[in-house]
Amino acid sequence: MQRVFVIRGFGVKKDSAGREVDFEQVHNSLIAPALTRCGLAGGTTGEVVDAGNIRADMFALILEADLVICDITVHNANVFYELGIRHALRKKHTVLLKGDPSADTTPFDLSTDRYLKYPLANPGEALQALVDTLQATRASDRVTDSPIFLLLPTLKEADPAAVISLPLTLAEEVDRAKSAKSAGWLRLLAKEVLGQRFQWVGLRHIGRAQWDLKDIDGACESWEHVRTAFPDDVAANLALANLFERKYRVSDNEVLLEKSNQAIRRVLAAKSLSQESAGEALALEARNLKSLWRRRLTKATDSDAALQAGLDARAWQSYESYRAAFDCDLNNFYPGLAALQMGHIVRRLADLPGWAGMLGGSLKAQRALEDLELDLPALAQVVDISIARGLKKVAGEDLLWAKISAADLLFLTTDERVLLNDPTLVVQAYKNANPEDKRFAWDAASGQLRLFAQLGIRATVVEAVLRAFGESPTDHVAHKHLVVFAGHRIDAAGSPGRFPAASEAVAKKKIAERLQQLKQEGGDGNSFEVLASAAPGADLLVHEVCSELGIKCRLCLPMPAKNIAEQVFTDGDHWRRRYWSVVRAQEKQRTLLQLGDGDALPSWLQGRAGTDPWERGNRWVMHMAQAWGAHRLTLLVLWDGVDDIHTGGTAHMVRLARAIGQFEIDVIDSRTLLT
Repeated sequence: MQRVFVIRGFGVKKDSAGREVDFEQVHNSLIAPALTRCGLAGGTTGEVVDAGNIRADMFALILEADLVICDITVHNANVFYELGIRHALRKKHTVLLKGDPSADTTPFDLSTDRYLKYPLANPGEALQALVDTLQATRASDRVTDSPIFLLLPTLKEADPAAVISLPLTLAEEVDRAKSAKSAGWLRLLAKEVLGQRFQWVGLRHIGRAQWDLKDIDGACESWEHVRTAFPDDVAANLALANLFERKYRVSDNEVLLEKSNQAIRRVLAAKSLSQESAGEALALEARNLKSLWRRRLTKATDSDAALQAGLDARAWQSYESYRAAFDCDLNNFYPGLAALQMGHIVRRLADLPGWAGMLGGSLKAQRALEDLELDLPALAQVVDISIARGLKKVAGEDLLWAKISAADLLFLTTDERVLLNDPTLVVQAYKNANPEDKRFAWDAASGQLRLFAQLGIRATVVEAVLRAFGESPTDHVAHKHLVVFAGHRIDAAGSPGRFPAASEAVAKKKIAERLQQLKQEGGDGNSFEVLASAAPGADLLVHEVCSELGIKCRLCLPMPAKNIAEQVFTDGDHWRRRYWSVVRAQEKQRTLLQLGDGDALPSWLQGRAGTDPWERGNRWVMHMAQAWGAHRLTLLVLWDGVDDIHTGGTAHMVRLARAIGQFEIDVIDSRTLLT
């Protein structure tokens, strides 16, 4: 969601002829409705309600805003001063308005600028025209609409990120979500920062965390939001180049790979591009070429067929691009290692009769082979030095990749006869490099090893490594079915009848029967899981049913268990005891999922209309479900079918599921409990 700052007069102002202009009416009947229809957030400095210097807020809002609307109907010094600041700091997306009739002429410095005219007698008549103007401005590829940047084209635009800081409480919540490996929590945060002043720096922080958790769809959405506002942003385009290629691997949709290539081209076309960013872009270009080349191998039934399918010029082009990327930064060992890996593959292809045709003729093929024979040993030495340096200099996840790269290099450069006799050296190197809680790292390493095996390159050694990790080249991937459960609470005294206490046994039986049916439909009980909260009534029943049936069920709490006990279980020792029994069992199994640290919203989110911990908890669960990696999603509800428009309850979960569109909604009609 893009943000707008409105520069205008406040209250009633007069033009030079004494005609009064009510700028509050103009805002309420024209500007505010246009923002709503365009899905834009923001306003004037009036939206800042906390203490502080209003001038500092004004300067920051002018710089931060993705789009500025400025009303120049009357000669107002403050308005023109603020407009001048915007024109000096930002290149584009400034829309001018002017009421008609007005005795105040447009200043000379703005006389050539376009502005939207609206009738002072009825500003709302220009609503559609303003909506059209805002949408066209957002979509425009015009380099600048600022007279300053138009006349001084080499002037550097100010960076909005320089004045926007990420709230500490949000940064801490992102870190907690990442530590919990909760992609759904991060998706929730990505939605909640939209429209906030810090949304772009927030989305960048969240997008990086989503990438670390390998939530490709979530990260892609976050970074695409950023690029919508900043089309040539290097970090956003590098991230999207990676993400689109990952999505291509899953879907085999070449449009996604072309979108990745387009993002790479935007990076390489950027002015003042650093060597580091250039090297990363070239490495991504090489990786995309490798992905296209690798696609040719998918139908090969054995190594000979795979080698024949691999006779494609893109293998050589990928090798050259990886080399160019490594040349940009010899301290970045990844493209050097990738070049070495592709170089060994190309060297194997050079033994085939079709090698000359692949390179475009015998002379070119001979020269390429001679260069390759000289290059690979030297490249291996430089990569070895680069990895060794990395092992000493880096920490955290970078150190993990450095260790994996060292194992990859050992696999590739150790005499094959030695490894065939005893592969323990390489097997142990991979085991030392890949911790059990970093499955994504092993997935990346094993993918390259499987490619070598497919081509018949050190295949016996690859098999020994895979077996050591309990895998084979043809491991089966189970299809997951995730069920989100929600249901009515047990009726309190004096409340409308929806779930009478006397019907508890009947409700429990209905829930058990439906869960058993859903589990049997999947055929694999190990891939069937349930998410549910713990309100007294249907929620607690589903945990008890799952325990009895041996179904995996995770407890999802929007706040600490103690706070829920204080707020929800105010009476009824019977239900409270059952609640704590479920909580303790989940804590023991380490399956309890918790969103908030207290019973209030985090400070960075407080004050947002329509949001409370219970409503937020429902959205959190649904985002978690979407990010679960399940092939099938079901919302199972014990519900009377009445949408009570309240948030935080069963009907709210149904509304969310319908809006998402990925859920099958399965209803156990709670009205049958009343008869």
